Amino acid sequence: MFRSTLGRHTLGVSRLFSTRTALLLAENKKVGKHIDFLSKFYTPELLQSIKITESLVDPQDYLDLKKSGGHGISKVAPSNASNDFSKSDPKWDEPVLYPNQATNHTPYPRIPQIQGADRTDLHLRFDTVNKTTAKGPAGNDKFFEDLHKLTGMEMWYMKKLYVRPIVMKRVSCQTSKGKIPNFYALTVVGDKNGMIGLGEGKSRDGMRTALSKAHWNAIKNLQPIPRYENRTIIGDIDYKFHAVKLFIKSAPSGFGLRVNPNIFEVCQAAGIKDLRGKVYKSRNPMNVVKGFVEALTKQRSLEDLAAGRGKKLVDLRKVYYSA
Repeated sequence: MFRSTLGRHTLGVSRLFSTRTALLLAENKKVGKHIDFLSKFYTPELLQSIKITESLVDPQDYLDLKKSGGHGISKVAPSNASNDFSKSDPKWDEPVLYPNQATNHTPYPRIPQIQGADRTDLHLRFDTVNKTTAKGPAGNDKFFEDLHKLTGMEMWYMKKLYVRPIVMKRVSCQTSKGKIPNFYALTVVGDKNGMIGLGEGKSRDGMRTALSKAHWNAIKNLQPIPRYENRTIIGDIDYKFHAVKLFIKSAPSGFGLRVNPNIFEVCQAAGIKDLRGKVYKSRNPMNVVKGFVEALTKQRSLEDLAAGRGKKLVDLRKVYYSA
């Protein structure tokens, strides 16, 4: 800015002592650089308008605004009222009209905030100022308090569990009165450290109630599963559950999860990091998940395998350390 590049003291000196050519030449160089820089982006007509506008700016006002940083408050012409430019000005900003906006309604709707863009289990929510935040599926801590009385698990542990709905669908129950709509949900929970639970929920009141029941049953059905080195399964699994045939194999460290997407969610909850496998015949998500969880819980531990083969546990692990 032309006048902003000159301080108040410098302007006073240049007016009173115009014979000091060295000072004027130095300031003219700054102004010339500024003009050359702006000329790269603006036409001569716009450049002339910028010159007139910048010449009207008081250097002290610009300096005060610069010192205040992002919280600077400037004056909006032609009124003298101070406005915070970090927020929208309803007087000078054009209102944004939305296609579904009704007449005589505010043009500034509330903007939802998302907790995690890469997490589909986190919901869009509005800013909860002066409101009680929901603590559980039922809307308060009563959900976890009742589970604590039933299972004896700590509330902080249940709140930190990884929860993922696998199946959500609407079904119809045929009765003598006709077809009655019903909702079904299948949910998996786990602590990502060897504990996993599967729960089903049904309700005629809506999907929200069905999910709450599934969450309740999944936490109630939590059980440990054996893991090899806390990252994969022990050996291979060839398991049949109804019409689903599962063939799962352990994988080396860093291999990742290369499995069916529904099995992937179960592995995430159980803390299994390396696994490979295929699902043959039926790929019904409900039976695939139920069969995989059942197969995990029926694994034989390393201690049982060592005792059955008459070997030491270190020989079965094939992990040796030099002396």
